[in-house]
Amino acid sequence: MNKVLVAGVDTVVGGNVAVCLARTHAVTGVSLSDAISFNGCDLERLSGSSLDDVQQLIRRVKPQQVIFCGAGSRTGWESSSQPTDADVKQASTWIHATRHTETHLTLISSGAIFTGPWMFHSENSQSFCPSPAAQRLLAIETEAAEICPDALIVRTHAFGWTPGGKQGWLETLLGQMEQGNARGIDCFRHGSPILASELAEIISKAWGAGLSGVYHIAGAERSNPVQFVQRLAHYFQLPLPAAPVGEFLIDRPTGYGCGETSLQTRKIRRALHVALPMLEEAVLKLFQQHADGYRTRLTGHSVVPDSRVA
Repeated sequence: MNKVLVAGVDTVVGGNVAVCLARTHAVTGVSLSDAISFNGCDLERLSGSSLDDVQQLIRRVKPQQVIFCGAGSRTGWESSSQPTDADVKQASTWIHATRHTETHLTLISSGAIFTGPWMFHSENSQSFCPSPAAQRLLAIETEAAEICPDALIVRTHAFGWTPGGKQGWLETLLGQMEQGNARGIDCFRHGSPILASELAEIISKAWGAGLSGVYHIAGAERSNPVQFVQRLAHYFQLPLPAAPVGEFLIDRPTGYGCGETSLQTRKIRRALHVALPMLEEAVLKLFQQHADGYRTRLTGHSVVPDSRVA
C-alpha cells in the first residue's frame, strides 16, 4: 500500500482527497494553516514552516507521494480567497522539500490562471489572466515543473464539503440560499466544476499510470455560478435565488476567476480512458455525501441526515 502525504488537508481539495485516498492508500494529512481534526486518515502537525521543518516531516512519514493543496486548490469562484506572495513562498518550500527528499510531487493548481475569450482552455493555452493572483499561481506551476520535472501538475475547479466542520465557500453559499439572500451569483464567470472526491479518484488513477506534467482534471460541463446554484437548489430543496439584474457585458470580465476559466480535459481522458462527470452528477453526489456518512467523516462531527444544509 502506497503512502501519501496530503499537504493542505485543511482545504476542500486536501480534505476530500485525504479521506477518499485513505480507502486504498496509507494517508497522512497535514494542515497548512489552522489545526484541523476529522476522521478518515492520520493527521500530523507541522512544527514550523521552514524548508528543514517540511523535509523532516516528509522523512518521518516516508510517503511515495506528496500532494500539495495550497492556494491553487481553491476554486476561482472564491473571490475573497486569492493567492498571495505568502502562498508562493509556502509552495516553493514544499516543492524544494519534495525534491530534496526525492519524493514524487503532485501540485494542485487552478483553471483561474486563464481568462477569455477562449472557452475550454487546453494545457498549452496561453490565455493567462493578467491579475497578480493568477500570475502567482503560474509562478508556482513554473517552479514546480523546473525543480521537479516528474511532478504531476493538476489544474482543476473542485468543490465539496469543507473538512473539520468549518464554514467554507460551499457551506456559506448553501446557508445564504436557505435564508434567501445568496450573493455573488452571476452568469459571467465560467468554469468546469468537479466534485473534490471525484478529483481524488482520477488523481489516484493518474499515479497508477505514471503520469507527469500538466493535466486538466475538471468537470465535463462548462457552467457559471447561476447554473451551479440552480442545481444546488434542486437537490437540497432550497429556494431558487432571484435571477441577477443587468446580465449583459460590454467588455470581457476582468480579474482573478472572473472570466472564462473552463478547462479542456481531452488529454487526461485519453491518457486514462475515463469519462469526466457532468455537473448534474457531481451535485447529486454532493447531496448524497450529505446524508450517507461521508460528510460526517470529513467534518469530524455529526450531520443530521434529513437536514438540508446544517
